[in-house]
Amino acid sequence: MIINEDGLISLSNNKAECKISLFGGQIISYRPKSEKHDVFWLGDLNKFDNISAIRGGVPVCWPRFAAEELNNHFPRHGFARISQWNLNNILVDEDKLTAELSLIPDTRYNTDVMAELFIKITDCLECCLTTTNLGKETFKFSEALHAYFNVGNRDETVIKGLSGYRYRNSLDGKNYTLENDLQIKKEFDAAFVNHTSGISIEDKIYNRVITLEKIGSNTTIVWNPDKDLAEMSEGQYKNFICVEPANQGDAFITLQPEQSHKITMFVRVDKI
Repeated sequence: MIINEDGLISLSNNKAECKISLFGGQIISYRPKSEKHDVFWLGDLNKFDNISAIRGGVPVCWPRFAAEELNNHFPRHGFARISQWNLNNILVDEDKLTAELSLIPDTRYNTDVMAELFIKITDCLECCLTTTNLGKETFKFSEALHAYFNVGNRDETVIKGLSGYRYRNSLDGKNYTLENDLQIKKEFDAAFVNHTSGISIEDKIYNRVITLEKIGSNTTIVWNPDKDLAEMSEGQYKNFICVEPANQGDAFITLQPEQSHKITMFVRVDKI
């Protein structure tokens, strides 16, 4: 285990290696030792200044997703991804890597909740976000594990497991039903509602299938901006597809005092 001065944790054993940033409580890299390429994409031009949100890996969007009216006094995508998390525990042995982090919101956010992140790597990756209401009032929130999956070429990648589901297109505000497997070749930003099952990402360039399973999530977000953003080198947008376990829109979570909620994703990589 290595923790550098910027709060980046590097973990490695016989099965895999990963990196976690305490700023944002964010997985920024995960690579099984059998894989040449990282499972997650990371912007080449990230500043890693502990001020700007890190683009790539698995940002924690909490307790607000995007620019929803719910909790609109919080920053866009919430404050978890721009906060320093506490490292509570780490375990590294030959069979698994685990890390436990927690976040008590800064007093400026005036909210009595706690977030805990549990990361476990064996032959797959498990990432669990737990929200606990520490206050005396009902707390409503939205959330997403905003995973940026690394692909050889977005245009040559097929997403399976969403066909037949309704989705809200964030670009025009309209609702549609996906009729076939999804292949993204232009800007795409959609929330698939009432979707609780698994997804597979078939990457023909890297010759692999990334499988995403989830628990405690009723929405799946899929996004690619079809252009380079500030943290990206030229053409880098072509090398990721965001597929995000979420609870947002009409699927936000309501917690009574002392109640908790968990959202978990499991990621596995297989050869085609």
